[in-house]
This record gives sequence, C-alpha cells and structure tokens, in this order.
Amino acid sequence: MTRRILGLAWAVALLSACDSSQPPIGCPVQSLDWSAVYIPKEPTTCPVIAGEMLGIQKFSSRTGDERLSINPESLVNLNERDSSQPSYSLGTLAREADEEGFCSASEMAVARKNVPDSKEGPATNISYQWSNVRILAIAQAPGTQMVAELERTENGCTVKYEVWAMWPGDVACGNEADQPDDSVCQNELSINPDFAVTCHPTLLRCVPAKRPPSLK
Repeated sequence: MTRRILGLAWAVALLSACDSSQPPIGCPVQSLDWSAVYIPKEPTTCPVIAGEMLGIQKFSSRTGDERLSINPESLVNLNERDSSQPSYSLGTLAREADEEGFCSASEMAVARKNVPDSKEGPATNISYQWSNVRILAIAQAPGTQMVAELERTENGCTVKYEVWAMWPGDVACGNEADQPDDSVCQNELSINPDFAVTCHPTLLRCVPAKRPPSLK
C-alpha cells in the first residue's frame, strides 16, 4: 500500500510540473535516507568503499539561511563510541538553482570520528570533507539526486571520490542469492519513473545509473 501511495504521489508531482507557468521550485531537499555510490577519482593504494547510506536534510538557520547536512553511515555507526563530535557535515545551501538546475551547498564543515581501541572494536579515525555538493532541483527530480566530491580519510589514508546519490535510498535490490536484480529498481513504485537507476553489485541497493542528472 505504501508503495502505491508513493507512486501516486510521483504521478501528481509530475502532472503539476507540466504547467510551464509555475514559478521556480527553489531548492527542495528530500529527507532522509539517500543511497550513494562512490567512484574513486584517481588510482589509490588505500582501501576504497563502494558507497553507503547518507542522511541528508535541509533546514533553516536562526538567521534565515538555508542549511544542508550530510550524515554518512560510516560515521553514524561510530556515534556510540565517540559522541564528542557530530557525525554530520553542515553547510550553506543556495536558495535557487543555477542554470543547470542544481542547488549548490558551500562551506561544508569537516565531519570526523576519532575512536580509541576498546572492547567494541579497534581504534578508528575517519573524516569526511565534502566539496562541490550539488542537489538537483528540477520538476522531474525536485531535490532527489545529488552529485558531489568527497575526500574520505580513514586511519591516515585518503581517497578522493565523486559521489552520485539519490532519494529514496532504502530500496534493496539483491535477490535470494545476493545477486543484483535491476528489475527491482525498474519496477519499484517509490522511485521516480523518470530516473535512470541500477542495482549496485556490491551495495545491493538502487543507485543512479549515471552521473546526475540521472534521467531516462
């Protein structure tokens, strides 16, 4: 039932978008769970990760500025072992999209966790530095796709990634044999039917099939 409701919501949104007289949509951002795939930008001897879930939110500051937070799963999982620092990066979000239909987020703060060795696990130091964060804000994809650059450092080893992300991010697509099944992503009613999506072979979640805007 939930999927049918979400599918109907997409249909209503798309019908509304057909009215070319509508004003600009500003910079919407859908919350909360996004799926992200990480593409290394250069060869590296460091361990790489294929991607992860991101908690992405938009909210207004006390001064009226729009703010964007990105909360990666890797850091969230360390919150219980290091509560002294936030797991999210926070930056300033534009109010209107650029000519390409993207809303930029600037001045993203570094997020890090420094976890000592303990019975819960070995010592771990992880930091995230986001840059060139851009949220797609067009009628076909109102705040539901993102492209960004990321410097992720784990235990002194830094990897630079390009990040492609989409909402909703909680659509699992592995079959009973834990193999990717693209048909799940193509038929999932909670995913915008205009999206070009694929089942990531490692993450086994639906992710953008190409660099956003990832549209058919």
